[in-house]
Amino acid sequence: MEKDSRMIGILGLGNIGRLIAEDLARTFNGKVVYIVRDKNTVKDLARKNNAVVRYGDVTKPGTLTKAFNELNVVIHAVHHEYNIAVMKACLKCNCNYVDLGGLYHYTKKQLKLNRKFKEKNLIAIIGIGSSPGITNVLAGYGAKFLDNVYKIQILIGNSDFSVYRSESPLSNFYSIQTILEEFSWEPAVFIKGRTVFVDPVSGREEYKFPSPVGTKKPQYVIHSEIATLSYTLNSKNVSIKVAFDDDFVEKIKVLKRLGFLQDKTITVKDKKINVRLALVEILKKLPRPVPEKINQYEIIRVIMDGLKNNKEVRTVLDAKVESVNEYEEKDTAVPASLAAQMIVNGVIKSQGVYPPESVIPDKEFFEELGRRNIKIFVNDRRIN
Repeated sequence: MEKDSRMIGILGLGNIGRLIAEDLARTFNGKVVYIVRDKNTVKDLARKNNAVVRYGDVTKPGTLTKAFNELNVVIHAVHHEYNIAVMKACLKCNCNYVDLGGLYHYTKKQLKLNRKFKEKNLIAIIGIGSSPGITNVLAGYGAKFLDNVYKIQILIGNSDFSVYRSESPLSNFYSIQTILEEFSWEPAVFIKGRTVFVDPVSGREEYKFPSPVGTKKPQYVIHSEIATLSYTLNSKNVSIKVAFDDDFVEKIKVLKRLGFLQDKTITVKDKKINVRLALVEILKKLPRPVPEKINQYEIIRVIMDGLKNNKEVRTVLDAKVESVNEYEEKDTAVPASLAAQMIVNGVIKSQGVYPPESVIPDKEFFEELGRRNIKIFVNDRRIN
């Protein structure tokens, strides 16, 4: 069957997948397909957004090749451990690929598929969410102000001023599996031209973000930016820190001290159970916070140090995300929607496997973020 050039599939309709679906419903002039294990979980959303629903299971690659039939682009919104399998399914179906990131190690593996995607005249844009994603495009844009990039620092902080009817025992809107990995895997930091791995939850120190976020304590995390910015922008130093609230950090530390963050298999009543995955499933079943009024604010900051005309220059780039009566995760969902639409619309024509800073047109990207109330600043001057 002939491929529909204006057909985007979303693999996985969890929290982020649903936000991607909503953005596509508002802005994409084409067909959208929801690919899920249980069609009943998205039938109301599909009806509302006039989308098609197909069965697909990332643990069963054969189901993906059938689900991807006719699609021009697949947005992979399931966990990053399936990135490679989904990319290979896209290669079999001659389908372009977009995902939200790979926590460094998966990203390194994904880049090795570059030749295969080029041979098929396809593109895979890896790590196009908020971080990685917006961070990469900010860094790529900031590099234009410098002749030589010496240092890239990424700092992310947020404040939640929302009013809740009820709160969660372990409140966090992001993927709990990813959070646990960020607290247990050794973060990669690129220092003086080489990658070093530091202790999890290290580097935690006060940093003053612009108002209303204020002073937070960012810590090193394992992220994809370290795997790409060092060579795409030829920077000898790249680091990323994310701030989590003290209370949340202490709760995760307790779980870690008790051994629940170990990637270890134990036997319980003759059944083998992975400790960390069991914890993930338990935490997923905790009640989510129920907001009465959402009011969240996040700042994604990229600090670029380098030389311009033989003078030392610092450029500070910020993405400021204000979420009033809409979830903060829009800054993760929107970039994936934009990247997929740019592929469909022919704005991005490259072939191969690329990080965002190499192929996303920054001007158009920032303009679209601005339309969604994600404001971009360079040295405190708004540019979108």
